[in-house]
Amino acid sequence: MFTLGEIEQSEHNLLGAINEDDFLEALDAAPVPAKKKFFRKMQMQSRIQASSTGSRSRAEFEKRIHMLPAEIQRGLANHSLQAVDTALYVVKSITGSKVIKMFKDDDNKVVGISNISSGKLEKGNFFLLYGMQLLAGVAEGTETAPDVAFNVIPDYVRNGEFEFKANGTVLVPNTSNEVFFTEGKDIFKGLYILDNPKVIKDQQSIEFNLEWGSNAPEKSYLKAILRGTSVIKA
Repeated sequence: MFTLGEIEQSEHNLLGAINEDDFLEALDAAPVPAKKKFFRKMQMQSRIQASSTGSRSRAEFEKRIHMLPAEIQRGLANHSLQAVDTALYVVKSITGSKVIKMFKDDDNKVVGISNISSGKLEKGNFFLLYGMQLLAGVAEGTETAPDVAFNVIPDYVRNGEFEFKANGTVLVPNTSNEVFFTEGKDIFKGLYILDNPKVIKDQQSIEFNLEWGSNAPEKSYLKAILRGTSVIKA
């Protein structure tokens, strides 16, 4: 029979060579430091596997599960809650404007306009923000916002700046809108991937505020998309 130390230190996966009873016997016989060391190794391997087989958003979310309230962690553990890929979006007219607040407390869910109400997450819906996407478009003829074909931002927006706030604090300070200009890059159009993804709490105001130097043309629109992983009922 292998000891827990032998299982932990081997370069091979000895767990595949023993049965459950042998493992439990080795675990029971091991001293507490050895059990802790084995747990840390299994935890690290789990994180590596998540990073290699899952989306980066999901892997980053799993790294931050400990930051969620205890009841959310329990829900994920007993499968009453689940983590899912999420894209929160809002569309705003910017005709004649140099500034815009993309999320506002009077926003309502309307298909093609927004899938988030009041500029905040619903109760219990924690969200790991992995990336921010900004697109622009111009309505033609009798088209309205839901008809617009959105694409990378134009130069006048590109040369402006933005600030992003959530959880009652600044998560991204004043930053050039250049980060959303992705022409020629092999990623989603307009996607700015955060080096340090952020957990956004439920029922906290979200602010995505932009400013640029010249008035936007007639029938101009911006579309903001927050991409990441959120917690919902299973």
